[in-house]
Amino acid sequence: MHHEQSVIVKRNLQRQTNDDRSGLPTEILMDIFERLSSKSSDLVVAMRTCKRWYHIAGTVLYRHISLDSKLREDTSGARFGRSARQSHLIRSLSVRITQVHLMGFSVRSTDAFDRLAELCEAVRRMKNLQTFSLSFEESLDHLEGFSVPSAVIVLILQSLPQSTINLNLDCDCITRPDLDQPHVCQAVSALLPRLRSLRLRTSHLCSEIFSSLSPEATPYQELTGFSKSKRNASSLEYVVIRMIARPECAHLVHTPLCYPGDKLLHGAKLASTLQDLYDVGALPSLREFAVIGKVDAPSTLQNDNWNVFKIRTFARGVPETITLPWCARGGSSSLYMIRDGSGDWFGSFRDMTNALEGPLIWTRVGIKALRYLKPYEMHNDWQLRHSRLAPRDTVIKKFGVSFRLWKHEDATSLSLLCARKVSGFADTEVATQLLPDGWRWVVAEGPWRWTIEPVNAFWPAAF
Repeated sequence: MHHEQSVIVKRNLQRQTNDDRSGLPTEILMDIFERLSSKSSDLVVAMRTCKRWYHIAGTVLYRHISLDSKLREDTSGARFGRSARQSHLIRSLSVRITQVHLMGFSVRSTDAFDRLAELCEAVRRMKNLQTFSLSFEESLDHLEGFSVPSAVIVLILQSLPQSTINLNLDCDCITRPDLDQPHVCQAVSALLPRLRSLRLRTSHLCSEIFSSLSPEATPYQELTGFSKSKRNASSLEYVVIRMIARPECAHLVHTPLCYPGDKLLHGAKLASTLQDLYDVGALPSLREFAVIGKVDAPSTLQNDNWNVFKIRTFARGVPETITLPWCARGGSSSLYMIRDGSGDWFGSFRDMTNALEGPLIWTRVGIKALRYLKPYEMHNDWQLRHSRLAPRDTVIKKFGVSFRLWKHEDATSLSLLCARKVSGFADTEVATQLLPDGWRWVVAEGPWRWTIEPVNAFWPAAF
């Protein structure tokens, strides 16, 4: 019996030795497995070919992991947290906390905190993790979802290994911390010295986020310029900070400061603070940053003011503010319009606000710039990302969309509402529809109430 087993083992070894697949160079196998990585099921099949393929393909399969965190202990995310045997192979981890898990936090469910502990322990074991992304599942039907205690996010961020250099925190449902509690800004600040990419969208933000770079920053301060004293330096190359909540979140229309009541954080001050830190040498590796916010237009009788998004960019020492007007289609539609220099574009609020990040895109290896900044060009050439948006003609054909602005522009043959770009960060104004010379506002019937007409249309023909 023992002799027969030995013969079988020898035959298997001989078969493996004669197999051309086992003799392929590792570089070629890695290239093949990289091409299969877009479909993990194909990669798993390849891993079962032989032990050598299993070990080589495993480095590709486990390199980028995405998982949802739920309540039940038999979910894939929970099992992964308890037994991540290949944790040393993981380079990029993306975690989305579901609404069910958020509900568990709100009712103080034991399962919710058990899953949190398992996730934190799994992250600690990922000694080669470089990129970490944390987000929350959005609620359905435009309902306000559950919020998560800020201490939960702090625990996850504190679990990140020293190898983590890229951070994406997309969390607009974090509760405001109490004065005696650690908050997200402190946790992010502790990571800043080693980060290279930072993409941030949180419910609250304050100057404590820069405390590791600027000792005088406190959570009670507004974000203002700092003195040019000696400070720590960060390896940050790209920064994207979005101060935009979903429109259905009535209590989170804008990003407020962490502690003092409902005092709002102003994008111009945040952008100026980042520029000041760059000027004093706290961000020596910084290539580009963008601070994205919005300004709500005050109401007028003619309703000619438009809400705007403000994109404050800084690249090669050049600060600029880009203003893009936008509005909702109205009614029960979730369609939104935004205007840039190339025309009108439509999409969901999520797609529209993601498009604001322009050439800076979040990837599995951090933030990447989609365009090359030429050294001799003294502007940032920031453009709206149109890939997930629909142009005006397509939307008109599909939905029959119409705006009063379009009728006025057709009547005057002029562009009456323009996106604009100015130097510096001081521009805080909204956009207003222009009234051409020789035209005036008049009361009209219909849903728009006010329209424009030529001044000479008011005078009798015989005059």
